[in-house]
Amino acid sequence: MDEIFNILIKYKVTPNQFYVLYSIKYKIKAQNFVNLSLELTRLGNDNWLTKDKQLSSKAIILVQQVESFFKSQKKKTSTTLMGPEFIKKIKEYSEIFPKFKLPSGKYARTNIKTLETTFRWFFNNFDYEWETILKAAKIYVEEYEMKHYKYMRTSQYFVRKQNQDKSNDSELADYCEALLNGTEEMKNPFKERVV
Repeated sequence: MDEIFNILIKYKVTPNQFYVLYSIKYKIKAQNFVNLSLELTRLGNDNWLTKDKQLSSKAIILVQQVESFFKSQKKKTSTTLMGPEFIKKIKEYSEIFPKFKLPSGKYARTNIKTLETTFRWFFNNFDYEWETILKAAKIYVEEYEMKHYKYMRTSQYFVRKQNQDKSNDSELADYCEALLNGTEEMKNPFKERVV
């Protein structure tokens, strides 16, 4: 609630004036507890209203800003975030990784449910298509296969790895970006320089 009053104070609008603006926007008859003619005059003088007593652009923005505090944030479903075939895509992604333990002692593949949670984070933070994600994962695994999987991340940690300072990084996002930008190493991970 403090945030709403701070906005009104910032714009020098009283709660009654905001009520009048809100009433005009939604064509609600203002109640008797507000001196309507006084508030309309003040709002007009401060350019919150146009000459024909409609909301000015700054008044529309103010009302929307205050209303945003009351809109409940709907949790996006996995289908909304990742597409209707997300389970199939996650399984396809998982199968890119080898079926055995890595030299680190961890299994390369992570269970599908954990991957779903990890990909929810990924799709909330990045905007890559599944096609790009799958290509990037194949390049990553092929690159580490040549190194006998030494220091390779698991399928989960490749998507999202939480650092000690609680920040997150995504090597998958880096590979996707490099792939989209046409980085030379991404075009051909097996290319060797011959001198």
